[in-house]
Amino acid sequence: MAPALKESLEELLRARRLQAEAPPLRGEDRRLQPLAFGVAALDGLIAGGLPRGALSEIHGPASSGRTGLAIALCARSTGRGALVAWVDPADRFDPASAAEAGMDLARLLWLRGGQSSLPSALSALGTVLGSGLFEAVVLDVAGVDADALRRLPHTSFIRLQRMIEDSPTALLLVAASHVACGPGGVSLGLAPASASWSGAPGPGRLLRGLCGEARAGRVTRPAPFRLDGV
Repeated sequence: MAPALKESLEELLRARRLQAEAPPLRGEDRRLQPLAFGVAALDGLIAGGLPRGALSEIHGPASSGRTGLAIALCARSTGRGALVAWVDPADRFDPASAAEAGMDLARLLWLRGGQSSLPSALSALGTVLGSGLFEAVVLDVAGVDADALRRLPHTSFIRLQRMIEDSPTALLLVAASHVACGPGGVSLGLAPASASWSGAPGPGRLLRGLCGEARAGRVTRPAPFRLDGV
């Protein structure tokens, strides 16, 4: 990351111009509460949601529901008043679609870039995680060139996992295929999803939702799920 940009991001987080959610209640330990997607079949597959303090991933082909699930997770977090961050080196995130899906954009930090910015994105991600302000942080590398991912040092994701251990933050990697999953995290593999449409076939019909399947780790039996309005 360019020094000036890194300094600006650090100052933004240091000054807490983005305000974290309300402090925990007496005796409440948010590290023990998983972050649910709000999709019953999927949450049941992974013991209630993504574990905090761990690196998890969702991977699958285009139109498998990977981005929609990440948005659903962030929408639930922002709906509770928490902050989320979306690190987007390939510039794929669509804020209008996220808002329609229920995400509060005022509670979102969106860091965007170009194809050549993957190392800078990881540097920015480290700064975001180090702030301790965010309940959920998404790193979307689904549109990043596979060779660029392979050229990353093998310790990159180990370092990120260590940064959030024992913290209330869940780090979610969105990718086209398996990339990394930390100890205690979950790896969700998605199959190609089928679309449901409104109205008769033709240019005027609208996408009503996606019906897909997910597997967690080595679980052989897939869990069907549906995303509405994606």
